[in-house]
Amino acid sequence: MQMNKRWCSTWLRLACAAVLTGACQAQEVLRFREPRVAVYRLEAQTAVRGLAAGPQWIRAWPAGDATNALWLGSHVVLQVTVTNQLPGLLAGLPLRVSEILESNVFVLRAPDAVTAARAAAQLAESDAVLVSHPERRRPVRLHGGYAPRPNDPLFPKQWHLENRDTNTAALLGYDLNARAAWSVTRGEGVTVAIGDDGMEVDHPDLQVNASGAPHYNFFNNTADGSHPSSSAAHGTAVAGLLAAQAEYQRGVVGVAPAVRLASWVIFDAADNYISEVQSRRMFQYAMDEVAVQNHSWGNAISQLLPVGVLESQGIANAISRGRQGRGVVMVRAAGNERLQLNNANDDGYANDPRVITVGAVRANGQVTRYSTPGACVLVAGFSADKRVQLDSMTWTNYPTLTTTDRRGSLGYNVNTFSGFADYAFDSSGFDGTSGSTPQISGLCALVLSVNPALTWRDVQQVLLHSARQLDLADPDLRTNGAGLRVSHNVGFGVPDAAQAVALARVWNSRPPRVEATAANRDWRAIPDDGLLVRITGSRVPTALQSIPVWPADGLHVDDPTDVVPLVDVGLALEPITSDLTGKAALVQRGQNYFVEKIRHAAAAGARFVILWNNVGGTERVFIRDVEAHFLPIPTVFMDQTSGQALRDWLATAPDARAQVVLDSVKFKLPVSVALQCEHVTLRVRTTHQRRGDLRITLVSPAGTRSVLQHFNEDDGALDDWTYSSVQHFYESSVGDWWVEISDERAGVVGHVSALDLTVTGVAIADDDRDGLDDNWERRHFGDLAAKPGEDPDRDGASNLRESLLDTDPNGAVPPLSLQLALWDERFWRLAWPTTPYLRYRLEAAGFAAGPYEVVGEVTSEFGQAEWLLPTSPVPLRFFRVEALDRH
Repeated sequence: MQMNKRWCSTWLRLACAAVLTGACQAQEVLRFREPRVAVYRLEAQTAVRGLAAGPQWIRAWPAGDATNALWLGSHVVLQVTVTNQLPGLLAGLPLRVSEILESNVFVLRAPDAVTAARAAAQLAESDAVLVSHPERRRPVRLHGGYAPRPNDPLFPKQWHLENRDTNTAALLGYDLNARAAWSVTRGEGVTVAIGDDGMEVDHPDLQVNASGAPHYNFFNNTADGSHPSSSAAHGTAVAGLLAAQAEYQRGVVGVAPAVRLASWVIFDAADNYISEVQSRRMFQYAMDEVAVQNHSWGNAISQLLPVGVLESQGIANAISRGRQGRGVVMVRAAGNERLQLNNANDDGYANDPRVITVGAVRANGQVTRYSTPGACVLVAGFSADKRVQLDSMTWTNYPTLTTTDRRGSLGYNVNTFSGFADYAFDSSGFDGTSGSTPQISGLCALVLSVNPALTWRDVQQVLLHSARQLDLADPDLRTNGAGLRVSHNVGFGVPDAAQAVALARVWNSRPPRVEATAANRDWRAIPDDGLLVRITGSRVPTALQSIPVWPADGLHVDDPTDVVPLVDVGLALEPITSDLTGKAALVQRGQNYFVEKIRHAAAAGARFVILWNNVGGTERVFIRDVEAHFLPIPTVFMDQTSGQALRDWLATAPDARAQVVLDSVKFKLPVSVALQCEHVTLRVRTTHQRRGDLRITLVSPAGTRSVLQHFNEDDGALDDWTYSSVQHFYESSVGDWWVEISDERAGVVGHVSALDLTVTGVAIADDDRDGLDDNWERRHFGDLAAKPGEDPDRDGASNLRESLLDTDPNGAVPPLSLQLALWDERFWRLAWPTTPYLRYRLEAAGFAAGPYEVVGEVTSEFGQAEWLLPTSPVPLRFFRVEALDRH
């Protein structure tokens, strides 16, 4: 064993020597003076290839230490023995004096971090130099796993940050888990720009973070980020959610309370957006200084909103060249138009795969009734939901967002006698995806604060992996081919701030992305009015054999339903007592709400509902609102004439059976290039003159269906549009992709003329088409039998995540690590990392030797468990946790 250790050590020394002589380019080893001699290994340059400029920060490890990395920046700290030696020392080096701290201490600026490190190492060789090293961001953190509770008086109302009872500290619902992230970072060193209607840059809760930031008004071309009118207030509310200063003892706290905050005025006093020329300029403005852009605005009409060529160029420049080539992170609201039947894929800005599109969920974890769905929605944040109708008699309000407001009587809060006139809360509180989006922008700032080397793709994927599905009953929720839960409502869920920060610190930047393409040029007609109820049984009248129907908001039939018995349940005004298990329910409209009828049928076991109109002859209705999108079974709506005839015939046909089918035109697009999918786009060209009739879906080889367009109110043509989807993240690209296009309203017809599929991702060896790299699978399992969603070592990280981090999926579970921190002066918070859905028993004792008594048991869903204990009296001083069986 001793000989093996010596052999390994010798091999490492040889490897380092090879790097120094240039024989190996994997890592570079440099020697600095701190003032003691210190040797560091720089991150492999392959991790940052493809950048437009050198990185401003680069990761490095002390020699002999493979785990405790720090960050080296683009400045050099230099201390010399004699000041007049400086010009000679700097001769020929790409350094300039940035700051003089003492007569012999200087801060020097290099073009990038790698250049700074090499120059510092060269200077360190001189006898005239006492200290020479790059600026460092070292692995230090606040003690304790939970930041102190902010003293801002409105923080208890900021449930999206911490959703607890202020008296007992008991959890009241879901939140971002912000305080656990703030123990590591509050966004220091990151600049975020808000493109909006301006903000109060001198607001007491914003002025510190706004000071010196690159504000700009793109209407009058001035460095002025203030509101252009007294009626504007949106941007100030957005700014507070993102970056209100903490510990001010006055108002609220932002998700990233230490970021630098810039205000970009892109809406004028009449709410007009800037021109395309200025929009291009805005997207790429200060792109090496601004790391994150927040855009809480977008399409609000039923028509498609394309992005112009100038704006597209500005976005492309910011993504490809901004932040020294790592890309500006753009965060965008999905929209508030669900009830208008809009889709986020209709908005060219939100539909862009390079942006993070954000939905909204209520305090109970359900998607809000207004949040615009779409295959391009990546994650969601929290927001309010007001005047929500649950049934014909019940309305409710979900909590609003508390944030900064215009001062005095301006803004949302006009109550100047409350003592908090400068803040919006309770009835004047903020809502919409405009409120959820800055929360995600703030999380992006936290992530980049701990790892500034992340690219825009890395940030997207860190958020994706740290997200949680809070509403497991969402009918749209399903597991994709990579084992990830995803929906069109909230994408991959709501990120946990602490999980995001922890993951960002260890994340391996993704290899360069590549593309795989497929095309189809078959000219084929789209069947008109193709959503059908098919009736079978004895002597079915011809008119009833195939009846056109309309869909509803919520579950939609894409694959044919089973053929099942059809039962007439009348008006379904009360709970249905008969057993409808395995059957379809025919329900008449009238006297109560649609959703009440459908809930009664679902509770009785019905497979699907056929709801028919009681007025209007051949008129049909699209069912929406009143929580229709939460209905657990598919529903279709039939006209009065057909419904009455079907009801009358059904009374004489005990063997009647029904099936719902979607008559669509299907296209196969085979892909042979093996990629681990990231984004998928589909360009669709048709001759159809009423886009609102069309449903377009994309089915991956793994069977995951992206709904790219659904039934809507756009009477314009669909001639050429490119849709994007994140639903297939990490699936294998190889196999047959299917595009299905249907027409669900009669009267207008058209053809599909061209389809172009583009899959972007990372090239991998993937013979078994499971999205896991075969080489990684064989190295750890010996074969290709592992699945991406499995967790063989039960450490809470799936095989997919372990493969991305290049960790051992069969490794021993780390020992439990207990963290004790003050929640406030009244309670201790005892927390420990967990395997999801594993039960833990907490025991306590007055002495280390015991005896221990059981305090309770806890099951954690999201990777961390906690227990709250009073700070006084303290009869129990020692704690231990035991992992039990899975819940």
